Amino acid sequence: MTGPHNLLDNILLIMITVVWPVAEWRWYYPRSVLAIAAGVPGARARLYRNSIVPQWIFSACIIALWVFRGRPWAALLLGPSTLLRLGIAFGFVALILALLLQQRRALLTRANWPELVRRSLGHADPLVPRTKGESRGVILLALTAGICEEFMFRGFVIWYFLAFRPGTRFGVIFAIVASSILFGFGHIYLGARNVRGTAIGGVLFAAIAFLGGSLLPAMVLHTALDLNSFDLGYRAQHRTNEPGTSSTVPAIL
Repeated sequence: MTGPHNLLDNILLIMITVVWPVAEWRWYYPRSVLAIAAGVPGARARLYRNSIVPQWIFSACIIALWVFRGRPWAALLLGPSTLLRLGIAFGFVALILALLLQQRRALLTRANWPELVRRSLGHADPLVPRTKGESRGVILLALTAGICEEFMFRGFVIWYFLAFRPGTRFGVIFAIVASSILFGFGHIYLGARNVRGTAIGGVLFAAIAFLGGSLLPAMVLHTALDLNSFDLGYRAQHRTNEPGTSSTVPAIL
């Protein structure tokens, strides 16, 4: 390895982008899904907790590395930015959320929207809360994902790859693409089909972070998108289970 990386940087990168995703994909998530399907009490709450805790641990390790090595926070897109850049980035976030709200309203006008939502969730359906207590837990999960995943992937992972070609356009593009691919792989536990869409989302989050010179706009957007998905899933689950509601999945027109 070249650049400012040390052994701990390399270990952290491997843990965040390889070891943790593979363990979740091949071991932990399937076991959690089986426990939830079997009706084991508290299985979904434990899934939330055991998804939240590692993200904060990895984030704490990155913070510790930065503090002890005296690295600039700007390298993680956490330094000061300008009001103009932040304003432009948050403007794009507001536009995306407005389009999301419009799409959500259009979806809810369709008679079969609960089935459409559940189909779109796919392997993520076990993450959708079924009770009000679980819905509070999933809010913490969405906030954690929005903050920690941006900190890890748009902060640390992009910094890691930028170090190979610092100060060049190619270096920025390479770092964004590499971090987005790894971000997609980090969600492989939700199914191989989910990897591509998540990687594309990673490119969007990275573009917004670089545009604003800060992780904050990407964190806000990431959290809002996750909260919307979980909320729709929660509402769809309850509508599907209402008496007199058909559970048949119709064709998507």
